[in-house]
Amino acid sequence: MHNAPGEFPIRRQTFNSFDLARARAGVEPFRLHWFARLRSTNDHAAVLRKHGKLFAPAIVLTSHQTAGRGRGSHVWWSAAGGLTVTFVFPNDPQIAPHQVPLLAGLAARNAVAELLGDNGVQLKWPNDLLYGGKKLGGLLCERILKVDLVGLGINVNLDANSAPKHLLGQITSMYSIAGRRFEMTDVLIALSRHLHGTISRGGERPFAEMLREYDAHHALRGRMVSVTAGDGDPPLRGKCEGLDTMGRLLLRSRTKLHHIISGQVASV
Repeated sequence: MHNAPGEFPIRRQTFNSFDLARARAGVEPFRLHWFARLRSTNDHAAVLRKHGKLFAPAIVLTSHQTAGRGRGSHVWWSAAGGLTVTFVFPNDPQIAPHQVPLLAGLAARNAVAELLGDNGVQLKWPNDLLYGGKKLGGLLCERILKVDLVGLGINVNLDANSAPKHLLGQITSMYSIAGRRFEMTDVLIALSRHLHGTISRGGERPFAEMLREYDAHHALRGRMVSVTAGDGDPPLRGKCEGLDTMGRLLLRSRTKLHHIISGQVASV
């Protein structure tokens, strides 16, 4: 088994590292690109794609991310025991850009719930995984150069108590939930299987059916929320009624039912 250019030799696995030989076999048909350290898996995937060195389906994986990005101006805090990875899919013109994080989020949620043996993992539209109201993971999805980048950050074995002060009490991890550590290779393989089954074979299952499943695990449904679109308009406030048939957030204010394609959500 040969390493791709720019990669490092295979290392013996610990809980917070990867068994690359097993990972390469387990994530097929994805081609695995592993790097010991990256600023951002999404950014590096974009650079590789731009230079003709990345072909979908593929995975860009790092053991240490130093400058992960969230949506908008947000950053993603990474630490030992956190999984940071980007899955690369061929662009499917039947899937709108705003629908990709919904499908990817549902797949990631199902993978993590399966590993935990706990159905309490929830989704927060448009890009977060929650457990007990605390953030367990996040997504950053971008469409570039005829591919979709699905960036995932999952708190696997990290100690939530070691988070920066502004995150204390707001995040959790699979380790904190289950009281045991998980092999990162197992988590990567489970994510790849669920993502491939949901996105690459998405046409085999009606989109409306997947949206109903999303809403079944939707933490915002039935709650009063505020949504900021980021275009300078004042926030919209109302009751979340789930998703419509296109995957837009339904927000009922005093005057009308809004169909929101993107935005930042906060509880009221």
